[in-house]
Amino acid sequence: MDDDDDDALSDDREWSLGFLERARRDDDLEAWRFPSKAGGAPAWMDPVRVPRASALETNEGERMAFLCQVYAPVDAEASAFHRTVYVFVNGTRGGETHARGGARAFRGQLPRANAFYGWDPVAEGEAGRALTAEETATRRARCDWWDASAAATKTYPEYELVVETEERGEGDAMGGVECVDGDVGGDMTAEEIDAIEAAVVDEDMEQLATFHVMLKNDPEQVLRYCPEPGAKPLWPSVTHAPNTDNIPHCERCGAPRKFEFQILPTIISQLGVDAESDSALDFGSIAVYTCSKSCAPVACDEGDDRTGAYAEEYVLVHPPLNQ
Repeated sequence: MDDDDDDALSDDREWSLGFLERARRDDDLEAWRFPSKAGGAPAWMDPVRVPRASALETNEGERMAFLCQVYAPVDAEASAFHRTVYVFVNGTRGGETHARGGARAFRGQLPRANAFYGWDPVAEGEAGRALTAEETATRRARCDWWDASAAATKTYPEYELVVETEERGEGDAMGGVECVDGDVGGDMTAEEIDAIEAAVVDEDMEQLATFHVMLKNDPEQVLRYCPEPGAKPLWPSVTHAPNTDNIPHCERCGAPRKFEFQILPTIISQLGVDAESDSALDFGSIAVYTCSKSCAPVACDEGDDRTGAYAEEYVLVHPPLNQ
């Protein structure tokens, strides 16, 4: 087993897990609630200077589908008092999401004092401020895909993404499964260990077994989040795992990027994707790397600005396991 994969099972970092649930109230997923969510339309943090439509296309010029967003403020950075990372995928040829440009991530953030949200949270039963006619026109000129009149672009049903700290028992790793001499144990039965050992005929089989162990304790998890230094994604294979050695530095400030979260293939079935469809979303795992300084996105001149208030980050995708 690769050392990185052993670390993924046995590290003592705090991981948070994401689960899909139906929203409790109608307005829980509105932008002024700063939601983590999957499907539906993106709840843009800055609702005016949204990414341009051209930035939300694959390299082949196909319109991307909104997959999910994760609200993740950074306490040490005043400009990131509110902070959300948005992930988009190939909505036309979902099986090619691992191809270059087939998945994109954008980071948006605002200080506590900003033009759109009050100093304190909006009270229950109340709504955030509406955009002016001028603000609405500006947003629509940049990208109007998710306006009410363009409901067809809401590719996946909408869910709240509830994030909870992963529970581990004393001495356990990865939610109750500990790594012993390169094998997996903990809460697994002897029969399960024997079955995995019998199946491990090469590195890929061992890696896949490790990946399934990760999912075993919380099979409904769709996201794993850990912004701590040194955290790494766990891929379902060795042969097709993306190369994580050359993650590019932030193009805006030059700081190195770091792993922030991993989207698991369990999200596909939970979003009700028809696996038989030619356009069905399919991937082994998606890892998102963000600026380690969480630098404030700075808009360029209107003619050069592709993303407005949003900084594009770096995404790696493991291809579907059946490829």
